[in-house]
Amino acid sequence: MLRFAIAFALIGARKLVRGLRQGLSEEERYRVADDVVYRLEKHGDVWRLSEDLPSTRGKGFSTPPNDKS
Repeated sequence: MLRFAIAFALIGARKLVRGLRQGLSEEERYRVADDVVYRLEKHGDVWRLSEDLPSTRGKGFSTPPNDKS
């Protein structure tokens, strides 16, 4: 899930990375995401990246409150 989220976030990388004239291809975004996950897991997996996500079946989805009131 983290890999997908990182790859999705990198769609707009061109706006954030100085000198990047084109956006990253899908393959490049997933390579970066894989490397990020690998490096995080290399440091003991304190984020529990290897665990499955908890089931959300039967639970409602809610968005966090907006702190910018």
